[in-house]
Amino acid sequence: MDARCAAACLVAALAGCGEDGPTSIDGQGGSGYQPGDSGTSPWANRDAAGVLDSDPGGGQGGTGDGGRPDPAQFNCPEIPTAYVMEYADPYTGVVGDARQLLAAAGFDVQTLPLDRDPRQLRGLIYFGSFASESPDYRDYLMRNPTNVYTFVDAGNVLIQMTQADQTEFRPPFLPNSQTARRTDTDLGTLAVMDAQHPLLAGVPFDGSGNLAWKTGRVGWETFGAQTGFAVLLAADHNATNPALMEGAYAQGRFILASMALDKPEGAGPDRDQFNQAFYRNLYQYTRDVCRRQTRAVNVTPSPGAPVFGNGAFTLAVLPDTQYYSLSYPGIYLAQVSWIVANVQRLRIPYVFHLGDIVDQNTPLEWQRASQAMGLLEGVVPYTVTTGNHDIGPSGNSTTRDTLLNQYFSFTRTAAWPTFGGAYQTGQLENTYHLFSAGGRDYIVLSLEWGARDAVLAWADGVMAQYPRRYGIMVTHAYVNNNDLRYDITDTAHPQDFNPHQYGTPGGVNDGEEMWQKLVRKHAFVMTLNGHVLGDGTGYLASVTDKGNTCHQMMSNYQFRAQGGEGYMRLLEFQDDNRTIKVYTYSPLYDSFLVEPDQTYTITLDVPVGPAP
Repeated sequence: MDARCAAACLVAALAGCGEDGPTSIDGQGGSGYQPGDSGTSPWANRDAAGVLDSDPGGGQGGTGDGGRPDPAQFNCPEIPTAYVMEYADPYTGVVGDARQLLAAAGFDVQTLPLDRDPRQLRGLIYFGSFASESPDYRDYLMRNPTNVYTFVDAGNVLIQMTQADQTEFRPPFLPNSQTARRTDTDLGTLAVMDAQHPLLAGVPFDGSGNLAWKTGRVGWETFGAQTGFAVLLAADHNATNPALMEGAYAQGRFILASMALDKPEGAGPDRDQFNQAFYRNLYQYTRDVCRRQTRAVNVTPSPGAPVFGNGAFTLAVLPDTQYYSLSYPGIYLAQVSWIVANVQRLRIPYVFHLGDIVDQNTPLEWQRASQAMGLLEGVVPYTVTTGNHDIGPSGNSTTRDTLLNQYFSFTRTAAWPTFGGAYQTGQLENTYHLFSAGGRDYIVLSLEWGARDAVLAWADGVMAQYPRRYGIMVTHAYVNNNDLRYDITDTAHPQDFNPHQYGTPGGVNDGEEMWQKLVRKHAFVMTLNGHVLGDGTGYLASVTDKGNTCHQMMSNYQFRAQGGEGYMRLLEFQDDNRTIKVYTYSPLYDSFLVEPDQTYTITLDVPVGPAP
């Protein structure tokens, strides 16, 4: 299956056309990104990101043939309504002139009805500058924590002017698909990130690509970080400290401004010219959103997002997809489709699944998992193995019975040129694989949940057959979230979710036992596991008996919203043949987690060529 086919499968899934019935990603709107769309976002033409949208209108429904939808079907009013909340804030002392600006642009302006469910409204909700200082604002959003973004979902627009970071650090109405954090940083000049954006049509620019309007605080309480937004105005052309951002949510749009356009700050001819053009554009933009005629949103990565894709090759790692298989199959398809579309660009030789493929070991879950992982067939080889939820009745791991081998073909897997063998013919729980990349030969051992002694003895024998290959072990439970191996004999440290606590028959081995019986004895350079909650990360470096460092990494995101928000691990091997950059990335949001335990660098201390 090629990348275009993979993308088409994803679009079908997100549109509710999966083979097993309607598929949805609850609470998640498409990013609006569409490849080839005009714009100056630095990732405007990244391959594959656009599969999150089903049509050129930014994920808002289509005609079925790639054309624009018929606006008449949405029954949009000719004159959109703007529902306004303003407040005489303590910083400017005035209510502001949002009503006049909106009315002059053509809106039917009304006060936001605080006693009505926002889902009953159509058009534009306008939160004025520093409205968050108002008790009515806080009460309204407390009573409507999800109804506001459901209003947006229905083809409407929400715009918020600047707010004080000490009062509202994060906009409380955003869905999980977007984040934004304010700062105290004020700006006198704003760089234009996308001069062709409809909201900036007719806005005066200077010769340096900045707004012509300059004042002490044209950017007031600017944003310090964001995910899921297209940055339109910022401190510089690297999108530092955004001041105007656009985000897509299903059929609607969020506009966040750290600009007091409705207050007297920076009053004068330049401000008046900006406001006249901007509010006129906002009127047409609101009409276009209702009619599903807006252009796609080109999500801008935060300035701190890693520079990615320049390595020698990349290994893709899928932790615990159990809730995707259970409730969010579209996210599973999004992950795998992204991998398929990026195999050549990132030079991905293998994909590793860390177990807990499903949650309750049911046919429907396995069907969904097989459909998602099946996108890799003929594109890139991959490993699968069992986690505790993949075995036993309802995934309770009280037996080792699993439906894995009914939905994943051992015969097809064994035909891959990289397939080495299995502990038991016909069963994929314990397999080994051979591949070469970056001047080294590798052997991958993919081992079952709580591997039994007999399985470890088999794996030990396999490694002895390939002494010149560097080892990578993939299993479900090994390193804990405290950066130590699971060790049931270690009473000084927590052992929550240790394999010994599950009653799995046939005996089990935890991380320390696997280290002693298998890993330390051979030239393993890496182990990968999932399973553990907490912060979902763990890392431990240990020296094997061969004298090399084994990097042992745990990653798991199932506890995040929507079963993990699509985050997975990408291990990018650099051209120096020593450095590996570890990334945590979500194709759903096109964003990285940049905390030190989510994005970091490790170093291989083994030579290129055969293992010594």
